[in-house]
Amino acid sequence: MLRQLIAFSTNKLIPKQRNNLQVSLQHNIKFLVPANNHNYPTSSTAASSSSPRCRHLSTTTSAGITDGGASKPPYSLTKEMAFGIQKSTELFVKHGVGMQKLKDIAKEPRDTNTLVQRWQRMMEAYLGSQVHVLAGLGYPPNENGLYLYNQQVAMFMQNTDPDTQEKLRIGSRDLWRTVLSTAFDISIEEITQSEMDIVQAREAMYKVSQKMQSKEILDKVADQCAKLEKTDNSAMDMARKHQIVQDTLVHDVYLGGTPTLVQELGFEENGEKGYVLMQCIIAEHQNDPLVAQYVGAGMMKVLVSAGIDMAEIEAAAKAMKGN
Repeated sequence: MLRQLIAFSTNKLIPKQRNNLQVSLQHNIKFLVPANNHNYPTSSTAASSSSPRCRHLSTTTSAGITDGGASKPPYSLTKEMAFGIQKSTELFVKHGVGMQKLKDIAKEPRDTNTLVQRWQRMMEAYLGSQVHVLAGLGYPPNENGLYLYNQQVAMFMQNTDPDTQEKLRIGSRDLWRTVLSTAFDISIEEITQSEMDIVQAREAMYKVSQKMQSKEILDKVADQCAKLEKTDNSAMDMARKHQIVQDTLVHDVYLGGTPTLVQELGFEENGEKGYVLMQCIIAEHQNDPLVAQYVGAGMMKVLVSAGIDMAEIEAAAKAMKGN
């Protein structure tokens, strides 16, 4: 239950893409980003949209990659496959359509009012690249393919040697840094110079958790969600609630007040840049039990205030599966 709750954290949840919502509902997530597979941004994204273009994460068909193909995904991952998928995704992100999309995002004016939307589009670019790679191996080019892949990576990481684990972790970390650096025009040097040790990361996420659980934040989420009119689409209802949660976390928890929480945590750059730097750096410590505990406690309270419970989450996931 905790892993599913934390999947709704502000770092990667995207409630404007219907296909990604099921990913976040199903994947095993410990922190703001996937922990078990060390694949920083994947699968903790979530979204909901009725737009036809959001039906699938990948619509590429020129290479024979289609939703209706008879190919089957691999039963499990090997070491060569794990590194191959990582490198292939890196190729698309750094030199393909993914990079073009990230650069387009970077050209837009910096404005905290559009931060959430640009973050969502960044995730679409990343996920689209990864899904294209996975489809070439037989995985369904949608949220189900991502779910299966991440399950297999989690199993692989549990059984492989420490050296392989670390190499995959560093590879995913560096790719995630590239994605953030490109989309938000922040140099890799700035990211590496702002690193935290585990003690600092725990202290930071404790403060984040405490602010998430403050009466001011919980009341705001509850009030805004209570004003939403319920529809016959449970997935859409939950996505709308989550949009409120995400906007509140970004604009009120991290970037609200004087000084902002981002500034209190030692990031001199306020606003968007400080927020992006913090999210990138904290991802380094996603596997730490205390970090996961702090975020889980905060998200539990926020989701309860939003009127989102596990029964509703399961219902939304089943509804999307039926579609």
